[in-house]
Amino acid sequence: MAPGRKQGAGCWTCRLRRKRCDSVQPICGNCQNLEITCYSVEAKPPWMDGGAAQKQMSEMIKGTIKQNAILRRERRTQGDQGSFFALEEDCVSYPNAVTTFSSTCGRDNVDKHVPPAESTISIPSANPVRPTATQPSINQAEASLLPFTSASSTSGPVILPSGSSSVPSSPAGFAIPINAELGSVMIYLDYVFPFLFPFYQPSLLETGRQWLLGLLCQNEASFHIAASLSAYFFSLVPQGNGRDMHDDCKALVRDKLMEQMDMTFKSIQSTVSAASRHGAQSSLLDRIRIMEEITQLLIVEVTVRRHVQWTVHLTPALVLFDEIFQSHSTGHSKPSLPALMSALPSPFPMGTPHHKPLPNTADQSALVFFVSLLLFIDIIASTSLCTSPVLQNYHDSNLAFHGETTCCVELENVVGCQNWALVAIGNISALCAWKRDAKHNGNFSIDDLVKLAGPISQALEAGLTTLNTGATRSQPKKTSGSRLEAYYSWHIRAINCISTADVTRIWAYAAKIYLFVCLWGWQVYSTDIQASVNKILCLSQNIESPAQLRSLSWPICVAGCLAISSQENDFRCVLGSMGQLGEFGTVSNALHIMEAVWTSRATIDGNVWDLASCLSILGSATLLL
Repeated sequence: MAPGRKQGAGCWTCRLRRKRCDSVQPICGNCQNLEITCYSVEAKPPWMDGGAAQKQMSEMIKGTIKQNAILRRERRTQGDQGSFFALEEDCVSYPNAVTTFSSTCGRDNVDKHVPPAESTISIPSANPVRPTATQPSINQAEASLLPFTSASSTSGPVILPSGSSSVPSSPAGFAIPINAELGSVMIYLDYVFPFLFPFYQPSLLETGRQWLLGLLCQNEASFHIAASLSAYFFSLVPQGNGRDMHDDCKALVRDKLMEQMDMTFKSIQSTVSAASRHGAQSSLLDRIRIMEEITQLLIVEVTVRRHVQWTVHLTPALVLFDEIFQSHSTGHSKPSLPALMSALPSPFPMGTPHHKPLPNTADQSALVFFVSLLLFIDIIASTSLCTSPVLQNYHDSNLAFHGETTCCVELENVVGCQNWALVAIGNISALCAWKRDAKHNGNFSIDDLVKLAGPISQALEAGLTTLNTGATRSQPKKTSGSRLEAYYSWHIRAINCISTADVTRIWAYAAKIYLFVCLWGWQVYSTDIQASVNKILCLSQNIESPAQLRSLSWPICVAGCLAISSQENDFRCVLGSMGQLGEFGTVSNALHIMEAVWTSRATIDGNVWDLASCLSILGSATLLL
């Protein structure tokens, strides 16, 4: 008689997953809830061999469970077709709002970019995920690994204070179940946010990260986004000493992530609906906060999903950015961040005499951060879409070029790269878009292309020269007073200056590669290309911080796509050194893009292939943040 299972021992699916089965036939409760195939036959399946076939079946079932969870969430989302944001005359007036904030956010199938002139912003509401009756059992030791505990849900909620806040409170009073959610908040503040933005070290005058704490405590959407990222981050970080999370714990973390994402969609819908009810009377602060919430949603989607419709998040955020700046420009001067900051409410009475600079309010510090972040994201997005940066008109007035003494926005303080290198990348994107359009219109001239590229190349060389000179220049001896002043005034307390210089060099050499490809096509074996690739590879190998390495997804991917065969393993090692944390963000996407380009190297036509083609090789334009 062929070996089989004992009567009442459960289905083969549950046995493979090592779950308690209720043995109901033809489909048990576990398989029915998870919407997977229930192998309830008596005879032992051929894949239950204790070897490779069994492992392959286990991975396939895990993938099916994960995909079904996403589909269930989308069905819940589509079930409640509430409007998110209609930019019409009877709502908040945004004259240039021209995109769709689609209900398909986060799906694996990515639609083409929607042209701005054909749409409005809308999103369906979503119902939070409710736990199923078949929750996996977790012992006390395993529960201690989680950033939240299910047992704490019996504790009463704590209503956070709502006094003078940097962000709006929920209309009904936002309540956090203190034991259930406070752990996620602290993980976000202590680990997740610093990992996402390792170069962000605001000075005392900027009131540190006060705005972030206020954002989490009093803004429901921000809190849910932070909790989502905390749960996902916690599941990826290796615990060591045999304390890595078990599969049951990881399953709960994934469920928590889905739940918090649903809450985020619903919360942002509520916020924008409230702004819509105010119509044209919506305040500057309300619009800024909406822009910030959408930007946060973009960050979490790009961080946790490999395939995401990021344009449906980015486009409305950029539309709001442009409308906010344009509506508060002064006279004939270009819109700038200082003018916008001065328009925000201040806690200090008008006319109060002061002899020292006043510290930023929480709203001002948050505005500086998100303006910097959106300017950066817009530049990186333009390289994937082969378009000019949408916010390029704001570069002159807000981003200092090489050699200038003052500027409104220092991208180095947020993403680790100095302004001049990122401005050059934005200009190269605009040049690539010009080249494409000129060829399409039949008036392309290589002489014109070289002439337009000249100032960009000069700016890159001048920036690298200044960077190298500054790095080797001896620093003046500090007195105790100047040392104390520097500690509290500048962004050097936790970030090594040499480290940020190396990060800027990596971006600058990637920009040189980008410019060369735009001018002369895809030439992997060019000496100029290989010189820059080797520079990036050597500099990347010296970066020890996983967080800083994660922030370099774009330049490392650019260099890796033009690597020769002997360099492939070196690039794999650089990105592979992040381990599972490579899944937190876009590092894994960068590696998949490089692998796909290497595989297609023999079939690539160097005359038509460009960087945008690389960044779309996985089937849709990828945003590497």
